[in-house]
Amino acid sequence: KRTSHQAGNVSVLPRGGSMSLPFFDDFSTPSLPNSEGAGYEFYHHWSDTSARITQTFAIGAPTIGVATLDGLNASGYPYSFVDVNTPGWCDTLTSLPLALNGYFPESNVHVMFYVEGGGLGNAPEPFEDKLILEFKSVDDVSGEVFWTEVWSTDSVSSVSFERFFVPVDQPMHLTNGFQFRFRNYGAMGGNVDLWHIDYVLLNDQIDPETFEVVSEVAIMRPENTLLRDFTRMPWTHFQENPVFFMRDSLTLLQRNLSTTQADNVFTGFSVRYEDNTMEFPNFFQNTNVLPESVFTTGMYIGSNPQGDDFVFDDTVNDTCAIFDVSFWESSIGLLHTEKVGVVDNDSIAFQQVFSNDYAYDDGSAEKAYSLTATGGKLAVRFPIAEPDTLLGLAIHFTPYYTNSDLETFLLRAWSDSSGMPAQQLGENYEFHTPQYFTDGYDLFAFYAYDDPIPVDGIVHVGLVQANDAMLNFGLDKNTNANLGEVHYQLGLGGSWISSEIPGTVMIRPVLRAGKEEIWSAIEEPNGLDRALYVYPNPSAAGTLNAVVQLPGNWELWNVHGQRVDAGNWVTPGLHSISTMNRAPGIYILQHSEGFSARVLIQ
Repeated sequence: KRTSHQAGNVSVLPRGGSMSLPFFDDFSTPSLPNSEGAGYEFYHHWSDTSARITQTFAIGAPTIGVATLDGLNASGYPYSFVDVNTPGWCDTLTSLPLALNGYFPESNVHVMFYVEGGGLGNAPEPFEDKLILEFKSVDDVSGEVFWTEVWSTDSVSSVSFERFFVPVDQPMHLTNGFQFRFRNYGAMGGNVDLWHIDYVLLNDQIDPETFEVVSEVAIMRPENTLLRDFTRMPWTHFQENPVFFMRDSLTLLQRNLSTTQADNVFTGFSVRYEDNTMEFPNFFQNTNVLPESVFTTGMYIGSNPQGDDFVFDDTVNDTCAIFDVSFWESSIGLLHTEKVGVVDNDSIAFQQVFSNDYAYDDGSAEKAYSLTATGGKLAVRFPIAEPDTLLGLAIHFTPYYTNSDLETFLLRAWSDSSGMPAQQLGENYEFHTPQYFTDGYDLFAFYAYDDPIPVDGIVHVGLVQANDAMLNFGLDKNTNANLGEVHYQLGLGGSWISSEIPGTVMIRPVLRAGKEEIWSAIEEPNGLDRALYVYPNPSAAGTLNAVVQLPGNWELWNVHGQRVDAGNWVTPGLHSISTMNRAPGIYILQHSEGFSARVLIQ
């Protein structure tokens, strides 16, 4: 892989020194210092970690993998989750030191890069948010460091990339240890105001009028599954009918970046389980690819006319399995020769995970999905391949302007009637709250049902929210299960409505699926104390039933800290409380012995 300036053959001095030209990063290799795994330090090009490399956020990127700058810090948490609409400086992407001593203004040193705003994610506000490029210089006498803004934009396209050239021609920058950095200014409240940067090149003898990329055919779009309907499913369910669950085929999206024709572009895919790798060359090939064009390559998985169908080996394990899958072009990446593992522009990789959950989404939240109705219900339909036990839900709540970690919801599950949620399954009175994480992006929290629920066939899983606040579920924009599988209900007694918002809500049912223990990412907060049991909950205005184990006084408080009712239970057992004149909302029922329960009145 190379450009007209041999960008693929980067020369790097030992760390602690300065990199020599050309500097090139297309963000398809682990080039950030927070990249996982030892041994890849040679490929690091940047000194800070607040930006992240994404493969699913941009639209039409020159190559797969971009650097994304947004309102999330390096830990995946918003820079400010209080004043979410107050803008400020967020991410920084700073190059490692570069050796520009020996170059002169006439050397035609330039930084070239591509930029897009938003893509599949939230776009920056035109003329309010901005992306800037700064150059570093050092005072020869005092040693003071200066950063000079040399380029900025506040209104690039949100659906395509634009290319820019910035000259490095000032003597104060043509020194050993030169650095450049990108910074974004915008909302600090989460996964918002996104800027995508790709194909960054710093080199000499660049003429913006005549520059061209030579011999670069790249994969543009990631793949996330070899399964027909899911990105994940329980291993024991897959074993029931492996051939049925496999995809028949898929289509790779590729781009010829060169101004010359590309010939004989071969592709294939490989699958590795532990130490065993299988390789499947594609008998289709693109013999003539036009210059600077986007093209596709079909690839059979199952239903192969040559009879070489692929099916995951269902004998490798009893309860779970993880396969490494790679799709590749005939020219293979920098780090692995067996075509499985760390990727570059010529290959893409993902893990096919078979555990104890189902998923439609690809694990990345480009945007957010929310309801704005007290008592609103959200349900996702899943066909369960074999009878099992539903233990809970894995949910990704994405930080997206609104901090909802004090809002509450109740888990729900429903049977199916002609594709719509029908009879409620089980009783769930335990309140839960959205969980945000500070140790990574796109993480899921596990929420357990009050009691395990036997399920068979089609089931709808989801929740009912207490208030009209936006809970902001992660919305994957690279898959589209919402259309057909997601339904919502706005308040008590409303009709179920099919979602028309493209994407996939990131809610996954977790089943027992032969496992002895289930995965849990959080402690269950704010649980219902079984010494005080209330139902129905949520409750329409009328009567609330309370089952108590001990006699005592009780008080009902609203969310404003006002006591709205009180009484005495002289015996244990079932008691009734009138809620006829209560305004909709959250209430706290307190027992004088120290027990309490949250109640939703609709």
